[in-house]
Amino acid sequence: MGYLLQLPRILISLPMSTVYLDAVLEPPRSLSQRGFNRVMMILGGVSFVSGLGFLLAGAWPVAGFMGLEILALWLVFRWSFRSQTARTYVRVTADTVQLRRVDGWGRERHARVSSFFARVEFDRAASGANALRLATSRAAYPLGEHLNARERETFARRLSQALADARRERHEQGED
Repeated sequence: MGYLLQLPRILISLPMSTVYLDAVLEPPRSLSQRGFNRVMMILGGVSFVSGLGFLLAGAWPVAGFMGLEILALWLVFRWSFRSQTARTYVRVTADTVQLRRVDGWGRERHARVSSFFARVEFDRAASGANALRLATSRAAYPLGEHLNARERETFARRLSQALADARRERHEQGED
């Protein structure tokens, strides 16, 4: 039995940092759950009717393998749906850029980078994970690997603008 640590509530009046970009990047879904059920029912029905035909023709092992094919197809769709639940959260404030990646199995990876030192690296010719990255002097974090070229370019532009705005605010705060 665990004990809950009770801490006194202290209200501190800290200035809220302006959020310049708060984006969620997610893979596109090509098939809804309802569509998946319909596809599996149609394929299952075709497999059943074909398997019945093979069974009546005396080729009974074929019917079993057709059932295994449908099972394999169902497993592949399930795996695909799981990977489509992956998300990348990007938040840009005057002080930091916060990255949070959640894969399809719920595992999270966090990164926090100073917005002053962060830069956007975008390569139009590349595709996949290396096309768009948020980089610092020590590390580079790939972003939007599932986005198409136009979406990747738009997001790179928005992220660059958010970083420029964040730096401007930080610079203006330093002058005060």
